[in-house]
Amino acid sequence: MSNKKYHIEFSQRADDMLLQHTEFLARVSISAARRLIKSTKKMKSTLKCNPEMYAFADEVDVPGIPHKTYRKYIFEKRYKALYLIERNNVFIDVIIDTRQENKNLF
Repeated sequence: MSNKKYHIEFSQRADDMLLQHTEFLARVSISAARRLIKSTKKMKSTLKCNPEMYAFADEVDVPGIPHKTYRKYIFEKRYKALYLIERNNVFIDVIIDTRQENKNLF
């Protein structure tokens, strides 16, 4: 295993989506919101060390975006982060709730 570390960067859109998911959960269950925050921190830690270990997001089929560009990280059973890797950087573009219809992401 490589000792290479990646810089993790959230897009403004991913930050906004994570905030919306967390606020929604907090209205229903503070403990669920805390679990989401904890899982997000774990995701960052994992992606920092080995972002290539996760599958390509084949569901991203958009003209202008090359196939096998985005990867996906599933956490807390229902959230999916779509990210791409460029050199030593991991750019998390969106964080979606897989229970919702998520057209028009790109």
